This record gives sequence, C-alpha cells and structure tokens, in this order.
Amino acid sequence: MYEEYFQLSGAPFKLNPDPRYFFGSRSHNKAMAYLHYGLKQAEGFIVITGPVGAGKTMLIGHLLDQLNRSNIVAAQLLTSNVSPDERLGHILSAFRIAPEGEGRTGQLEAFEDYLFDQLNRGRRVLLIMDEAQNLPRETLEELRMLSNIDYDGTPLFQVFLVGQPEFREAMSAPNMEQLKQRVIASYHLENLTREETQEYILHRLAVAGWSEDPVFTADGIDAIFVETEGRPRRINTLCTRLMLYCALERRHEVNACAVETVVSEIREEQINDTECNSQTADETGVGEQNGGAAVPIERALSKVKTPKAMKAPTVDGVGNVFDRLRAKRSTPQPATLEDVASAIAAASAGEKLNNGAGDDVDAFDATPASSKAKGGWRKTVARSIDEARGELKQAHASMQRVRSSLDEADDKRDESREAISASLSRAETLLDEIRSALR
Repeated sequence: MYEEYFQLSGAPFKLNPDPRYFFGSRSHNKAMAYLHYGLKQAEGFIVITGPVGAGKTMLIGHLLDQLNRSNIVAAQLLTSNVSPDERLGHILSAFRIAPEGEGRTGQLEAFEDYLFDQLNRGRRVLLIMDEAQNLPRETLEELRMLSNIDYDGTPLFQVFLVGQPEFREAMSAPNMEQLKQRVIASYHLENLTREETQEYILHRLAVAGWSEDPVFTADGIDAIFVETEGRPRRINTLCTRLMLYCALERRHEVNACAVETVVSEIREEQINDTECNSQTADETGVGEQNGGAAVPIERALSKVKTPKAMKAPTVDGVGNVFDRLRAKRSTPQPATLEDVASAIAAASAGEKLNNGAGDDVDAFDATPASSKAKGGWRKTVARSIDEARGELKQAHASMQRVRSSLDEADDKRDESREAISASLSRAETLLDEIRSALR
C-alpha cells in the first residue's frame, strides 16, 4: 500500500531476504570476507554466528548470489533437531540426489558418487547449514565425517555453519574438540552502529527508488536506533510500520514523534494479541468447520452495519487506497483484496456506532474525535497486509521450487539428447566401417 503512495518500485523493508538490498556494514563485510576465505581454502568449516535478526540469512543469500556456479555446487539447509540418519537424507534432498540403494549404506554411496561426479565436472560441493544451534552433537560429528571425503588429498565437501550465539557455546564443549580442529575461521556478527543504521535505512530506500519522501530526520533515526538496537530485522519491521503510518496519515516526515507513536501502537497490539489468544482459538475452531481462513473475512464483511448517514467506503484501486479510505460511497462495489482491509476497519467503527457512540462520529474522518477509532483500523489494516504478505512469500517460495525443478529437468533432457546424439553418431560411423569392410 505505502509503496504506491510514495511511488516506490518495491517494499524497501520487506523481511524476506533479497540480495539486492544487502548492506555491507563493517561487521557484515568482515563476515563476507571470512566466507570468501573459506571458499578459497576449499576445505574445513566456516562458522558464522549472530543474534536473531542480525542479518545472517541475508548474508547467506548475498554469498549464494556471488557464487560461480560453474565450479561450486551449493545448497542451503534450515536446520531442525533431527538424528544423523535423517540429516543425511535431508542433505541428499538438498542436492537432489536419489539413492539407488536402500538404507544408510545406499545414501552414503549415492552421496560419494555425487561428490566424485561433481569433481569430474570440475566442481566442488558446498553445504550451508542455517540455524546450526539446533544441530545435535551426533549430527555435527556426522558432518565432520562427511567433510573428510577427499580424492588424492583434494577435499570434495565443505560446510558453512551459521547460527545463533548459543552455537558458539556448544562448540566450546570438550566433546567438540575434533570438530573445532576442522574450523578454519569463525566470526560473530555485531549490531549496526547508529551511523550504519542511518546508512542501512537510506540504502534500502534508494534501492526501492526513494525520492526523499518521506524524509527521515536525525531524531527519527536516533529513535529507530534506540528502539531496534541496530538489529536489521527489527529495523525492517519498525520502518515498514513507519512507512505505512506516514502513508495513512499523509505525513512526509519520519521524526521521533512518529517513531514513538508507532512503537506505542506495536506494543499495544502485542498486549491485545495476548489477551485475545483464547478468543482467537475459539473462532479458529468455527472457521475450520466452515471452510477455513475465508470465514473470518466473511464475518468481518458481515459486521459492516453503518448508519443511514454513513456508507462503508470501498477501494477500487491500490493507487487511490489512501484517498478512498475516508471517502463516502452510496453504491456497494464487489469486494476486492483492498476492500477486505476497509471492511475490517468499517466493522470496528460500525460496532462502536451501533453501541451508542452517536451519529456525529465519523470513523473515517481525520478529526481529533476520531483519532482513537482511526488508530484501531490502522492497526487492523497493517495486520491484514502482514498476513497477505506472508501468503505471497509462501507462494513465491513454492514457485521458486517449481522453477528449480523445471530447470533441472531441462538440463537433464539436454544431457540425454546430447548422449543420444553422440551414440547415433558412433553407430553411423560403425555402420560405415562395416559397409566398407563388406565391400
């Protein structure tokens, strides 16, 4: 929504890691240097740790974006607490290896064959384990054993371990000595400084086509830094809400006052979410009996009971969403995705009016008398947008997996065609030789 209002080419503070938005702070650049050093050494383990939201996943994405695919085959695994036997199966799936034999022996043989096949193609294999703090000691030992596979002293398999600070503590245990000897470099990500926080925000805005609207003031940056402690994910979350707040309020400046207002709203939402957990659980049970997630939306739409003097607004275009939110319309329009956000807001306002708030209150008016109601629907709109964004992320991830599978199928088909063509050529040559001999 706010992207259209501020004429941006995309969402500058989206949580989904995008290598285009990578910001090289002092700490992140040093971590990248360690990763590239590990690639150059082509052996052993590289360990990168950092607190939640420090930008570890973005760091991995940036590294994968820079890799030369002609000599490195890389896969990334999000770690879960599984046994070594299960982990080996996950590794095979990550590299799309289908073992011919059964059981663990068949898996190991298939993995070794894959490593030697990539060596013959002039490539080596890299595995990046994210959330490594969840790995049990036995699984880490399994990875160490796999990293020992080599050919005439040439390592065939390398592992990067990326995790939260507690992984450093796990690595310091006495029973991890063998693995520690295989770690050639280790680095801990630090939070952004105040100056880096400002550069980070302006960098992401610039990538999205920002034209200095809204303006981020110095005291606004100070307030963002204090609230987020320079943690990139926290900065993204807060700045997304700030951009939405400015768009809805038609403000063109992010200052300390705006940050304080949005932070207060977020904290209030967290309190309300805790109080409403039991009620949400009850509504979810009803929704499952009536078709799932669509029911809450239908219920919200059905709650729109506006008095005769006021009609619920509809939105028929993202470009006009901020103007339409306060407009009065007499003719109902078919519900769109944008209408859902407006309908939820109207439901809240309608209930207040029906409970005796008075006909002189306009939930979509920007007067001081309506500021409390306006704050409520603004939070609901933000929640609806976050939910929709989550669904879009899942759909995008599914599409990426489908595309990867199709690309792999195309590559295999091309290889098969080349092999068939070569076989036919050899067969024709052999036939020619036989004919010549018969003559």
